[in-house]
Amino acid sequence: MAVAVTTAAYPDFERLLDGRVACITGSGSGQGRAAALLMAQHGARIVVADVNAAGAHETVRMLEEQGAEGLALVVDVSERPSCDEMVATTMERFGRIDVLYNNAAVQMSGAVVDCTDEQWDLTIRTNLSAIFYACRAAIPHMLAGDGGSIINTASTLGLSASEGFAAYGAAKAGLVKLTQQIAVEYGPAVRANVIAPGSIDTPRFRKVLDATPGADAWIERLTGNIPVRRLGLAEDVAATALFLASDLSGYISGAILPVDGGLAATR
Repeated sequence: MAVAVTTAAYPDFERLLDGRVACITGSGSGQGRAAALLMAQHGARIVVADVNAAGAHETVRMLEEQGAEGLALVVDVSERPSCDEMVATTMERFGRIDVLYNNAAVQMSGAVVDCTDEQWDLTIRTNLSAIFYACRAAIPHMLAGDGGSIINTASTLGLSASEGFAAYGAAKAGLVKLTQQIAVEYGPAVRANVIAPGSIDTPRFRKVLDATPGADAWIERLTGNIPVRRLGLAEDVAATALFLASDLSGYISGAILPVDGGLAATR
């Protein structure tokens, strides 16, 4: 019996997101900002959602400087009404939402017995519940429109355990399963995938380093264990997000893409 093969034309590699709207949380700095700028270069209009108003407006300024359109929203993803309002405002302004990139997160260290109720609740609320709320609000609009791509930032710490990250690792592991659930329940119209970054050189990462004694030696040991022998850049994560947002990844859903320089392969 012959099997029908469907072929699709390759998209325009210079305008991978032409005419689409991407809502990106945590895009007032770091890898979220890098993704906003890159997706805009490929034709997307960007909703810059961040708890830091100054950071969000600075990203929009940078977008406008490169001739793109952006909307700054002050969003505290740890609060459900804020997630709902983010999606509602996106629809009011642009009439569509094609890409939802849940990138905002908090990272608190602590082993199980050292993790306070407050730390646990904030970590789970921000890194897992918030993504559930945002996806729940956005999916009906994607289904009613042209479909969409949901990209959720997990972590390599959600794929394998590491001492001192009880709440963070649990939240990110739960996010992986939530993403797969969305992929199964809402395909083919909606694709959902996970980016699992490793050690990424962002302002937040540098802030931790500044408070760490012997940081240079620690970085040397860390990169010595990474097959590509360097820290990741915000642009590395942004390029992966662009790929998952675009039609280039049209047959990828429910997947976990580590962006860790090969570190996961060593474990």
